[in-house]
Amino acid sequence: MAAALTAALLWAFAFPAPAAVKPASELLLVTGRYSLFGLCGLYVLYRGRRQLRLMPMRRILFGLYIGFVGYFVFYICVSYSATMGSGFITAVIVGSSPITIAVAGNFAEKRMSWSELVAPVLLILCGLTLLSAADFIHEGPSDHANDSLLGILLALMAMLTWSYFVVRNAQSQRTWETKPDPKIWAALVAMGAGGASMLLLPFAIATTPEETFSPYPLFKIIAWCVFLGVLGSWWGTYIWVKAAQGIPVPLVGPLLATETIFGAIMSLPAERRMPSWVEVGGALFILAGIAVYMVFDVKNSRSRRDGTEQQSDAPDVPAVT
Repeated sequence: MAAALTAALLWAFAFPAPAAVKPASELLLVTGRYSLFGLCGLYVLYRGRRQLRLMPMRRILFGLYIGFVGYFVFYICVSYSATMGSGFITAVIVGSSPITIAVAGNFAEKRMSWSELVAPVLLILCGLTLLSAADFIHEGPSDHANDSLLGILLALMAMLTWSYFVVRNAQSQRTWETKPDPKIWAALVAMGAGGASMLLLPFAIATTPEETFSPYPLFKIIAWCVFLGVLGSWWGTYIWVKAAQGIPVPLVGPLLATETIFGAIMSLPAERRMPSWVEVGGALFILAGIAVYMVFDVKNSRSRRDGTEQQSDAPDVPAVT
């Protein structure tokens, strides 16, 4: 539990980071972070090059592809969303991804009845509506409100991108007869994000404001890139994999949801403000939707487990989970 919460806390630093590194561009933060993440993956792939040669080329390319989509594209959307709108709102919207993952996963592998998904989805939609209306309620139509609306759209894109990554990655791992080594697979995903970042890094540096290269702003952006790339991405993922070995499956979702709470809380000091009542209400609706989904998921998990235990009349045949 402690390890899982530590991993969620490390990941949550991604939400306040874009505001904290200003005037550095969002693209510089993304490319710097994932270039370091990719170098970590490159080192692991070099150490495991014998295992890598045994993998089919289509799986290698797929690992690079989902790394690019699930990490690089995802964090591009998160970074621009957090600076155009609010890191608090971005964290809350992205935190509703368990619902989109549940809906997408239910099409591929039915886990619960569609009627059980209605309540959490409606709560999430109410929360998103409140968050979308927050700036218009307080300020009326304005350039800032329009930027905030675009930020919310980018946060929704980040949520959908992350959901796609989780579902496609899980599907591939279940359907392949030979499972890839977890470290090699994580390294391929890291290289997918890092390869695109390394190509765009010169462009990101060229389009960054000159004041960023003063001693203090430069030190700040380097420190954040090192922290997010090495500790947040690589070490956080490693801690989570270790933690997942001892966590009951029904607790995985709620523990992942703590990343949203950590990210929203840490974004407010970076933005030097308190959340409005409308934002708090929207966040509570989304968290309530996640909680209702988790209750149904735990109930269904227990029903499936009890059914499996009752049907296991042949102890010499191991159950596949």
